[in-house]
Order: sequence, then structure tokens, then C-alpha cells
Amino acid sequence: MTLSLAACGESGGTSISDTANITSLDPSGPGISSTTGVDDPTGSTTTDPSGTMGNSESATEPTTGTTADVTATGTTTTDDTTTSDDTSSTTDDTTTTTDGTSSTTDDTTTGNDTNGNNDECQAPATQPPCDEAGDDIFKAIGLNCSDNKASAIPIKNPVIMAPDTSSYRVATHFGTAKDPMDPNQWAWAPKEGSRFLVIGSGTFPNLEGDGGLVEQNGQDTQPNGNPDEQYQLPGVMHHEAGSNNGAGGTPFMNCDGVHDCSDTIANQWNGIGAGVAHDVFYMSFDLEVPQGTHGYLLDFVYFTEEWPNYVDATVNDMLIVWSTSETFTGNVTFIDGQPLTVTALDPYMTILPGDPLLAGTGFPGDSEGAATGWYTAKGSAAPGESFTLAISVFDLGDTVWDTVGIIDKFRWDCMGCVPNEVDSCGIIPQ
Repeated sequence: MTLSLAACGESGGTSISDTANITSLDPSGPGISSTTGVDDPTGSTTTDPSGTMGNSESATEPTTGTTADVTATGTTTTDDTTTSDDTSSTTDDTTTTTDGTSSTTDDTTTGNDTNGNNDECQAPATQPPCDEAGDDIFKAIGLNCSDNKASAIPIKNPVIMAPDTSSYRVATHFGTAKDPMDPNQWAWAPKEGSRFLVIGSGTFPNLEGDGGLVEQNGQDTQPNGNPDEQYQLPGVMHHEAGSNNGAGGTPFMNCDGVHDCSDTIANQWNGIGAGVAHDVFYMSFDLEVPQGTHGYLLDFVYFTEEWPNYVDATVNDMLIVWSTSETFTGNVTFIDGQPLTVTALDPYMTILPGDPLLAGTGFPGDSEGAATGWYTAKGSAAPGESFTLAISVFDLGDTVWDTVGIIDKFRWDCMGCVPNEVDSCGIIPQ
């Protein structure tokens, strides 16, 4: 009953554990800085090098953002990290082999480029999860299990900009609904490993004894202690159009390397939205792309209390995944030329008020609150480059009606996609 979406891309416990040098940023003012330890995110001193959260720049942003029209082919390898959610196969994403394991046709781990240059993909052929215990938000989504690039995806410069640690949880499941195809499994269970990351523009209760996150009805209608009154996007993100060298009008082409080269955020931010964010959760990390690897994938779900009352309204919460790759700079979570908001996702809200799948999520109202089901977003990258990936969710135009995102299963994609090709990068319904 969940909607699976795939896309393409080219060349409680709340402490953070086992991740060194996590930086926490506070937009309230400059001049206060420290690097937090791995076991105490709640008591850390914070920093904002720019003095305002929305105007900070990333040291890893490329000096040029011109889109590279490069793609690669790849051979399929076995993916043995299946979960109860992956019970149905699609022609674009998952197929079943004779031995019962799953493989993918566009989520490849080895291959040569289209020019026959033997550009072998050096992304991990196998990537054992490392989130069985603990509450490390990076490990929860498949990152930083070790420094061994042959079996893991190490990161650098991890940042968590969320003073209110109740705005995120590392959980074994979300809600109390069971999978309609397998009543022994949770409906909202991890796509890889034992845990996933849940982020929101409200607050979450402590986890259940089994590590699950369960909310009472109506609990997603309250502000959190994260930054309010933000007239710019956080961290490395920018709402202004970045195509055509910053002039806009040619989405995904001639990126200026700073602003949104998808040209998707500006209208929803200033046009439909109120142009001011509240309850802002933000995280980012730096990645080094393996040789022969042209992209990455990330799975997530979007829940919101705003549906259907605030479709086409200034109250228009956003969930954004942002890339600073030299092949593309900007929002990679877009659909139908729009970012992920209740307005853009209106046609894709398939889990509606009263659906049993919303039980225990805080969204099972009689007339409001809905979810999309799982998406797969796919972004572009250049082999061998280093770039920043950032994730944010926030209330837009209000501080009350909340939105939640589940984030899981980051992995490299050898083939990738070309940002300026139709139905290539971003999010595409299957």
C-alpha cells in the first residue's frame, strides 16, 4: 500500500555515538564555537561562522557548477540487504533472482562508462549495515560504518544543526501499523539495517522499549526548539535559482555552484510559501565519490499534518536534500519541477487520513494528515570528487502543523544520471 518512487542521478535515546567531530551550528549569533563529542549532542556549544544560519557557505562548494553531461552503464550485483518493505518488485528498481535475493537495474555497484573506458566502479559491492545498536544518525542511514571504502561509505565534517534533540530519533520502526503483506513485520521499517532516521518540524517522544517511535494522535501539531524566523535556507542551501549562471530559466544547466540549479525551490518558498522557515532541522556531511561512480541514492518517506487543508497555501512545509557536487548544485528532491512540499506532493499522497498505516505516527486524524510512501531520490556526482550532502525539514509559514521525514539507505550508484535530461535525476513515480 506504499508508493515506491525511484529517480536517477549522475557523475528515548537521542545522543550521537561513534561519530567523531560532529559540528553543531547555532544561528543565534557568531563567535561561539566548539566541536562536540560523540556521546553528548545535547550539551554541546554551537557555532555559526556567518552570524546567520541561512547565509553560511560550505567550504566544499565547487568553484564551478557547470552540469556535466556524463553517464555510465553498469552491471547489476546482488543486493542482499532487503527488508519487509521490499515485498513487491518493479521494472525500474527491484527484480528477484533465482536464489531469492534482490538485485537492481539502475542501482548498480560495478560497471564501465558509456565510452568503453573501463571506468570500473569502485563503490562498495557489499555494504554491511552498522546500526544494530546505538543512535548515531549517520550510521542509521548507511554512512560512516568504517573508513574502509571497499565495504563502507565514510564521511567527513558531519554537522547537526538541531538544538532541540527531540526533533530527531534513530528508530527501529515508526508507528504501530504492521505490514499488510507480512503481519510479523512493521509497516514502517528500515530499508537497510536495523534502524532509520526520523526527522521532523515538531517534537518526538522517547523511544519505546524495542527502539520504535510511537506518537499519540495529534502529537504532530507543536513547535520545537529549533531555529525560527529564518528568511534563508540553512547551511549550504539556498532558495534562489542557480541555473544559467544564477540567472535561472535553464534548470539543471550551467549551475552557478551556489544556488539551486534545479530552479525548483524559489516559487514554493516565496511564491506559494511565506518565505520564512520555522522549527528548522538541518544536517550535512561531506562525501568522497569512489572512482567510476556517477551518483547516489537515498530512500525516504514524507508525512505531513498539512494535507489536505494547506495545499496551494502559504503554509507549505519542505523536506530538502541538497548537493554541492560539481556536476549539480541544488535540490535533488524534486518532483514535477517542484520541491517536496504538501502542495507539490498533493497528487502523491496515497496514505490518507484514517489509513491503518498511519497508526501510531501522530497523523491518523479523521480529515487531515497523510503520507506518500517510500521514495528513492537519486543525485549526480563526479568520480573522485568531494562534495557536501545536506538534509533539512522545516515548517514554512507556520509553527504548528508539522511534517516528518524518514531517511534511510544511502548508497552509491555507479550508473548515475544526467541532471538536465527529462525524467533523469530527482524523484520519479514508478
